[in-house]
Amino acid sequence: MSDAPEELPALHWLSSQFPDSPKKRLKEWFALGRVRLDGEVITKPHERMTDPGERLTLGDKSTVFARVFFAEMPKRIHVNLNLLYIDEHLAIVTKAAGLLSVPLPEGDKPSALSILDDYLQGQGSAELDRNRINRQRLTPLPVHRLDQYTSGLLCLAMNPEAREHLVEQVRSHSFIREYLALGDGKLAAPQGEWRSWFRLNESGLHQTVFDKPTEGATVAVSSYEVLDEFTWPTKDNKTHTVSRLRLRLETGLRHQLRIHAARAGVPLLGDRTYNPDFKRAAETKSSPPHGCTRQALHASSIGFIHPHTGKSLRFNSPLPEELTRVEAGLRDKAAGK
Repeated sequence: MSDAPEELPALHWLSSQFPDSPKKRLKEWFALGRVRLDGEVITKPHERMTDPGERLTLGDKSTVFARVFFAEMPKRIHVNLNLLYIDEHLAIVTKAAGLLSVPLPEGDKPSALSILDDYLQGQGSAELDRNRINRQRLTPLPVHRLDQYTSGLLCLAMNPEAREHLVEQVRSHSFIREYLALGDGKLAAPQGEWRSWFRLNESGLHQTVFDKPTEGATVAVSSYEVLDEFTWPTKDNKTHTVSRLRLRLETGLRHQLRIHAARAGVPLLGDRTYNPDFKRAAETKSSPPHGCTRQALHASSIGFIHPHTGKSLRFNSPLPEELTRVEAGLRDKAAGK
């Protein structure tokens, strides 16, 4: 006969503390982040444990900081947008290539920000009501942006105070932004740093790049790591290489990674501005090289300090299917298939 302590669901132990409360209410307390074990929030009522005693506590409503409204994540809220996380202070989404991050000054094209706002006012409003969240307190605001044809993770603030805190992290370069990319070429070193100075023209569309500090120019710093190389022989008895890269923004200027990669000799596949082969294919309406129909740049990881709780958060996103297919084709070509 075993003398081991019996493990029962956390809901059982909370119910023993509050026997007059119905189980529906107890489960709501878990969902709202009010239940804590050793001071840490637990949200799963069926998590099994031995008798926690006084280690299991119930926080007051005023102590609930970052309530996640939607328990089932990720949630597809649009054909081009997934919702990964949301609380009263911020939301994390993944957008598809082709979708704007924020609305244009003039125009009615959808964006990640406008889609989330519409969702919270429409289909998502029922979730807010169930969690007793006042929709009027939530105003999706941009923290950073992705190019229209770059896919991946995007952080949106839910109120002006949170935005100010998060934008300050972006400005101080403590907001982590990492990308996966396919670069058309081979780098001499497996990892390193790209540093140059960018000056944006008056239209805000074109960067002039300098190799040393220049009046009116801002320093741009990116780091890179070669994750893999796909190499095959060409018809002229040479070889061609496409590199799988992890890129990290140390600063964050317009088109920074795309420009740095092109200047380093590894212009991104699918980049119709900085990769001459793809620019030529677009102009002649011919098939894009390597079957890459979009910019091969994906925001794969972001990390920051939560503006209210002070906790470090990190979110990751794998390559989307269309880039996975391109990578598989490159791998087959390198293997001679």
